[in-house]
Amino acid sequence: MSARAAPSVHPGPQPDYRRLGNGLGVILLSQPGVTKAAISLRVAAGSHDEPLEYPGLAHFLEHLLFLGSAGFAGEQRLMPFVQACGGQLNASTQAHHTDYFCEVPAQRLEEALARLLDMLARPLFEPEAQVREREVVHAEFIARGQDADTLISTALGQALPAGHRFAAFQAGNRETLAVEQGDFQQALRAFHQRFYQADNLTLVLLAPQPPEQLYALAEAYGAALGEGDGPARSAAAALLPLRAQHLQLCLPADAPSLQLCFALELPRPAQAGGLAEALDFLQTWLLGESSGGLLANLRTAQLCRDLEVRRLYQHDEQALLLLSFAGVEGAEQARAGITAALQGWLEFFAEADWTTLQDSYRAIRQSQRRSLPPLALARYWQDGLAVGGNPHDALTVQGEHCLRAVLEQMRQPQRLIELLVSQAEQPLWSTAGFALRMAAIPPFSAATTDWCWQLPAANPFFTVTPPPAPLLSCSAQLRWLAAPDSQADGQGALYWRCCFSAPLPLQIALAVAQEALRETQASAAQAGVSLHLSAASAGLQLVLQGPAEMLVRVAQQALPRLLEPTEAAWQLGMRQAQDNRQQGQMPIRQLLQRLPGLLRAPDRAAESPGLEPLQARYRQVLLEGLGVGLLPSGQRALEALFASFAPLVPAVSAHAVEAGRYWLHDRCDSSEAALLLFCPQPAADAASEASWRLLAHLYQGAFFQRLRSELQVGYAVFCGFRQVQGQAGILFAVQSPHASTEQILGHIEDFVQAQGERLAGLDEGAIAQAAAQLQAQLQSSAGNLADFAEQQWLLHLAGLPASHVTAVVQALVGCGWPALRHSQALLSQARCGWRVLANSAPPASGWVALG
Repeated sequence: MSARAAPSVHPGPQPDYRRLGNGLGVILLSQPGVTKAAISLRVAAGSHDEPLEYPGLAHFLEHLLFLGSAGFAGEQRLMPFVQACGGQLNASTQAHHTDYFCEVPAQRLEEALARLLDMLARPLFEPEAQVREREVVHAEFIARGQDADTLISTALGQALPAGHRFAAFQAGNRETLAVEQGDFQQALRAFHQRFYQADNLTLVLLAPQPPEQLYALAEAYGAALGEGDGPARSAAAALLPLRAQHLQLCLPADAPSLQLCFALELPRPAQAGGLAEALDFLQTWLLGESSGGLLANLRTAQLCRDLEVRRLYQHDEQALLLLSFAGVEGAEQARAGITAALQGWLEFFAEADWTTLQDSYRAIRQSQRRSLPPLALARYWQDGLAVGGNPHDALTVQGEHCLRAVLEQMRQPQRLIELLVSQAEQPLWSTAGFALRMAAIPPFSAATTDWCWQLPAANPFFTVTPPPAPLLSCSAQLRWLAAPDSQADGQGALYWRCCFSAPLPLQIALAVAQEALRETQASAAQAGVSLHLSAASAGLQLVLQGPAEMLVRVAQQALPRLLEPTEAAWQLGMRQAQDNRQQGQMPIRQLLQRLPGLLRAPDRAAESPGLEPLQARYRQVLLEGLGVGLLPSGQRALEALFASFAPLVPAVSAHAVEAGRYWLHDRCDSSEAALLLFCPQPAADAASEASWRLLAHLYQGAFFQRLRSELQVGYAVFCGFRQVQGQAGILFAVQSPHASTEQILGHIEDFVQAQGERLAGLDEGAIAQAAAQLQAQLQSSAGNLADFAEQQWLLHLAGLPASHVTAVVQALVGCGWPALRHSQALLSQARCGWRVLANSAPPASGWVALG
């Protein structure tokens, strides 16, 4: 069944591209009504442009720039500024570009832009700071040495010709970053001077301000960047011939998988924009979940469970396209079958008529872009315009030509690298940088299979008349809220919670629900709706965000599948739940996903009672729903799904302060120590929350500075105000490659104790300024639809009224040193309880073990 033509979707605002007199490229995106501003700045230089003798220099420079500039040092730097105003900030060093990006309240755009451009133009390069930051990079290197994606990329690099930069080590560590040597310092400054010039940079500004105002800001602060002639670069080395094509990598903590990587080199004069179009179009249909597609047929044959497609590398006419097949059963036997099936699908797709897919593809791209938040949208245009992006969202003639060349090359055996990942022990592979246990293996051949391939079916959410939604037997409590006044772009949000009345192992329930919603999630993503499923509060939570009219369609399909999973979903979900490891994830991220278990009552159904009793318990459910931004017609359509519905009743407050120290041991499979410490606030009233929020606000920058920069405990360091299981408090999170969990805890305890003296030294003006920053954050969240919806849902889970946020804002006005001192004492003495989730057992004394 081929895809039917999709309806036309408005492409949304288009970027205004200009260039300053000094050569700085500026992309302006004016979006009236948004409450946040986004900045994305790309330097057209990365790790493949650094000196061969200093691997990691480009990545190290990215780190150094955040440490201060001539105009903004100390607490005036970009990072403390963004943290203080509740924004987000990050950077990324890739092969041929380095990105710096942040999101702040719209009214703080000018201050953020001034800091960002000054730190790129006038970095300090202080020797002592370089030594400290090298240790941070080294800790990151150690952590990445256990990261599955990093090791897979490194292994695939070993198959490329030795002269290609992708085959070289470029992360950097203590040995390669010789900051004490004069030659290194000269190389560092020469790299910065050569590449960090205006004509080698592109700046994207997205904000509610008019284009001319945004351009004036870029012109005012972009003048700090020096002018240049544009650095000359040599062409990349050839990707062929490959040094190896069949490899087996040992990853003891990961389930078996098959990695198929294609080394693609389009003949000149192919353009990077055409190659990018071709790969994006191909990736869209490779990941299709409908019947007759690649993934559906492989699942039916029980050859794999999931497929991920990503571009490991793309530059000019070259690309490395990786297809990762997870959940491979009998990996050694399955790998030949998967490879043969993929080749069959590629041949089928190359010969297919793409006419109907073209219309669907245009609607998918426009729908997805329409739903992107400001920072993601700014980065989208940064990526697209860097390769001559196509504003029409269709596959151009040039893109189609490149796609046919890509499909032809993917069927050439000499371009395929086959990497089998398993737990089988392998010898040490000789390579610089990350250690690999890997060996070359012989090729496998598979018997010929007659696959019944089909082009993707029409996305159900793009049809003019959606199919009727079935009536659900369960009851629901519902609440509808209007979108904030500033949000008039038709976006919405839906929060659902399945509350099971009978005990049910949440690990199994979540796995079954994920299988049941797999196809719906993929179709929703194409329609610009994000679907996130998680286990929380002794039930399942489903969050939908995107265009309001699409949310209703997605919910009408998702809820029946969520509440009444098929037998196939039960079988696949229960099988998946047997292996609860989160493959390839850092231990700190695993702990964050399992954080609700720290405050949740012990699972009364830890042992599965069998399939039929589980299914019976799963059906005993009450659904709670909160919708924001939906039209009355959409509200009525969702109400009609249920046998009965009533107004949403606030959850029973879970607030129960227990003095003492409690420890939950979660067995993450990692050699690094990771620890979360959650300190609940003393009461649920507005005054307590205001004081606790202010304490966390004053902690966060100092905590990062102390543990990451000064003590160099690790590079994953965080402190902030959070709500867990309806309980608000301060969360500390640390992962370390060398400190134990007990040592990490000691550092946190020392920090908390030292803060009493530091806070006592703050004058009332500094405290009032911090309180004003928090007020601005809370008020800004109330004007942003996604933040507002999240805020209202958290209030529901905590059993608090909608007026609570306003009360907290008012309480911050009078929150001075006496309130802070009281909260500091409660926290430091664990009077409200300290709760630890860590990947090791508790110390011998002083802690009560949970679970």
